[in-house]
Amino acid sequence: MNMRPDAFGEARAPAIACPPRPLDELRIVPLSTGLAAIYLDALPVAGRRPRLALTLDGRPVPPPSLAAALPLERGGLRHLVLFTQDMPELLARDLLLTLDGVPRAEARPEWLQPPLRPLPALVEGLAASGRTRLLKMLLTTAASLFSGHGAELAALAQRMLDLCAVPVARPLGAAAFGAGHAIRSHAWDEVPAPGAPVVALGRQIRRLAGCDARSDGGLLHLHLPPAARAEGELVIFTPDPVRLPAPNKAAAPLTAWLNGRSPAIRAWALGRVRSAAAEDPAAQALLAEMRRPDLPVRLAVRSLCVAPGGLLYAFRLEDPERLVRTLRLEIAGRHLDLDLHRGPAGTGLCAGFAALEAEAAPCRIQMVLGSGRIRTMATVQPAAFDGSEPDGFAEIWETWHRISGPAEANPARVLAAARRARAPRRIPVLVQRFGSPRTGRIALIAPAGAHPDLISARAAAVGAGGWQAEILLTLPEGPAAARMRDAAAAAAALHDLPHRLVLHDARAHPAEVLRAAAALTEGPLLLLGATVLPATPGWLEDWLRHLEETPALVTAGAVLDHEGAVWEGPLDLDAEGLLRPLDGLPARRLAGTSTSFPSPELAGLSRAGVTRLLASATGHADLAPALAELAAADRAAGTASPFRVSRPFRRFGGAAHPTGFAEALRGEELRLQALPAAEGL
Repeated sequence: MNMRPDAFGEARAPAIACPPRPLDELRIVPLSTGLAAIYLDALPVAGRRPRLALTLDGRPVPPPSLAAALPLERGGLRHLVLFTQDMPELLARDLLLTLDGVPRAEARPEWLQPPLRPLPALVEGLAASGRTRLLKMLLTTAASLFSGHGAELAALAQRMLDLCAVPVARPLGAAAFGAGHAIRSHAWDEVPAPGAPVVALGRQIRRLAGCDARSDGGLLHLHLPPAARAEGELVIFTPDPVRLPAPNKAAAPLTAWLNGRSPAIRAWALGRVRSAAAEDPAAQALLAEMRRPDLPVRLAVRSLCVAPGGLLYAFRLEDPERLVRTLRLEIAGRHLDLDLHRGPAGTGLCAGFAALEAEAAPCRIQMVLGSGRIRTMATVQPAAFDGSEPDGFAEIWETWHRISGPAEANPARVLAAARRARAPRRIPVLVQRFGSPRTGRIALIAPAGAHPDLISARAAAVGAGGWQAEILLTLPEGPAAARMRDAAAAAAALHDLPHRLVLHDARAHPAEVLRAAAALTEGPLLLLGATVLPATPGWLEDWLRHLEETPALVTAGAVLDHEGAVWEGPLDLDAEGLLRPLDGLPARRLAGTSTSFPSPELAGLSRAGVTRLLASATGHADLAPALAELAAADRAAGTASPFRVSRPFRRFGGAAHPTGFAEALRGEELRLQALPAAEGL
């Protein structure tokens, strides 16, 4: 029998068409705002990695995007794509993933349940090598590609490290050297491969370049150059990722860190220093210091005292090899670095004011070496500032003046400001009265000086007007007091002129002594230098009448030398310092005018001026700024402080005008009183 199909007159039946293979569900993982991941698990293709493509509504996913194939724990690969897309917009599109051009997975917006997965799903099932590759991709390539998502990407990386249970290496300290170099040490056995990525995790992910790591005896040491300096947590691949927390204590100097290290690690660390020294002066300095561990440096503390608002200091540093970068003061947990003026032999001098307030705390004086290392040289309890010139200020001023240093570093200016900030100090005095107990209408106040015969000459110059005057002689306690006491008693008896001897501590300042003596008077006063005497008849009545009538607080006078030329008149200032513009001028050429800076060699104070002097809130040490304060008060009140040229006085012997630091200090103190307004007076 013919059994062929065509035996019945029928053609061969067509093959039955099978429906197409259904596509896998494409998993979507939201990573952060505007950043998403999709993945598909599939069997591997023998010998190669299949070509992956992702389309949105039939179009390629817009850049940037990043694809990877990650090994799974049970075999196969997880095909992963990271790309930028807002999640609502992504879920409204048709997603199609193809491998080698063959559609393999999809996600459609009409599905009742979108194929969203939580973040842990991204790492579940991955082999250890897959997790390592995912983290390395996220911390390096993705961090660069999606840098616009900096803070969110950094937070995502922290979560992924937690999900992958990345181990944490215990921090074991750190070292610092040069200009920003650091070495971190952690407890970890594995050795990273050369060039293994090191990543800093902070507000953003930052890959650190130029790092170098060594492992020795269960310790991992990581060198971070300045460009790779990071304070927070790091991640290094050894080859698996390891978290390196920030050191739990401040970095130690490299010399201390090297103690106890193996020869191999010491050689490695010193090699890092030598490499840095080519461009890093601080690293060069460290090498020099390590060649001289004895540090040939000597420090002399010339002065250190507590002034209002801080510390006055003066130091001398002998540093012939210039190993010290600067000196540092540390007190009560705060510190201040000081400027050093260097001489040709490396000797460093510094004097100034440090705004570090501490009433009773000891002060540590430290040297900051060129490498940045800090060594304490001395611990000193600062003395109280009494207004005296601190030791060392004059010497350091000479150096400052010679090199024309900056104005703010002028020791004279610093000391003048500290003196002006002092509160007035009331000094104890012992008053001895000689002659009549009456109180004169005017008091003459002068230092007793060193010449007893001038005491008698001054009393004789008062003449017949002695009934209107009294003389107050100020004298420091000491061996000369008895001799001056006898001279005052003799002058009082011989000329029937009341004398009072005002004995004071030898450490008291002239302005303090003047205030103590002025407090004993009841009328105006005339202030004289120790060797200044009246030279013309009628001077007493002339000055008394003027001081009782003038509205000015202070009046300046002229003092002539033995040849009749001006020896001292009103003072003045310019940009360079103190001036005596009338010195040497013949007396006949003098003209009455006004002044801002009366000389303490001859000045008269009205009774209002005496009251103002005693009420001053400034603890002046020198007489000139105390008188300048009164002249400033005159200016503020619209009154001129007069300079009187009638009946000048005369100087008999005595010392020359001060020079050097003393003159510069007086100039700076007067400059502080030269303000147009008299605030605080």
